Amino acid sequence: MSVLNEISKDWRLAWYYGQKAIRSPGLRQGLGRMMVGLQDKGPARGPAPNAAVVDRMALDLRRDGFAAMPDKTLSAQTLADISAHFKGVKGIDYYGSGALYDMDQPIPEDVIKLRYDNRDVTACRPLMDVANDPDVLAAVARHLGARPTIATAEAWWTLGENNAQGLAKKDDVFHRDVDDLRFVKLFIYLTDTDLRNGAHCYVLGSHDSAEFTRRGPISDADVAATYPPERLHNVVGKAGTVFLEDTWGIHRALLATQGRRLIFSVLYGLGALVPGGPSRPMWPCPPEYDPRVNRRLYYPAS
Repeated sequence: MSVLNEISKDWRLAWYYGQKAIRSPGLRQGLGRMMVGLQDKGPARGPAPNAAVVDRMALDLRRDGFAAMPDKTLSAQTLADISAHFKGVKGIDYYGSGALYDMDQPIPEDVIKLRYDNRDVTACRPLMDVANDPDVLAAVARHLGARPTIATAEAWWTLGENNAQGLAKKDDVFHRDVDDLRFVKLFIYLTDTDLRNGAHCYVLGSHDSAEFTRRGPISDADVAATYPPERLHNVVGKAGTVFLEDTWGIHRALLATQGRRLIFSVLYGLGALVPGGPSRPMWPCPPEYDPRVNRRLYYPAS
């Protein structure tokens, strides 16, 4: 679907595509400051965050664009609850026909990525509880300069077992995301993740770099020639690993050629509606969640 067709279906996407075309770091920073000036600066509703944890995560995001979150690692029981939630829920062929497949059934060899529908993801309370964790929201707000809005929540399988030949898609090469003038993403590995089944790779500090801000993919050779090896951080970890990332910084998923990986992601921004995200709230807002933070996903409970 073309950009104009998408905008004609929902005019609010005009802002997303307009800011996406702005690639100058200086201009993006200036416009970002203007947008922050129009946002709600108040804290998210809910329990008070842990100041020490928030300070550490916010510092890591500011310095590196990446914050590990070992204190937020999901428990075995939480992972079991998430697995039970998605049991029998069909995944959608991400790159191909949009056909639906059950993960417990044979999947065609040409299908290498399956995503879950937004409704199924946002209905998973254990995941959305992490997305609304007070420490996470406070650290994200510190990085953005304003109370965040969750634009979308996603979960998808990478089927490396169907990609032994190593075909690379757009997410498998280095790139920058351009989802809002300021934004942060939360990631959770829901399966054990290593260098062979789709571990995430982030170039530390590249969120503050003016290199490679043009549209399109960034080659491995360009990254290697510009950043020292110690800046390339491969995120491997057990199921339950949680981290925050400013994905304006250069990143990629390592090409998966073995096994299966399930990952969950939340996009926090200043309010932009994004393609593929929910166009309207889908569920009543749980009373413990901040309604403004969740206004794209949940409508006010009666």
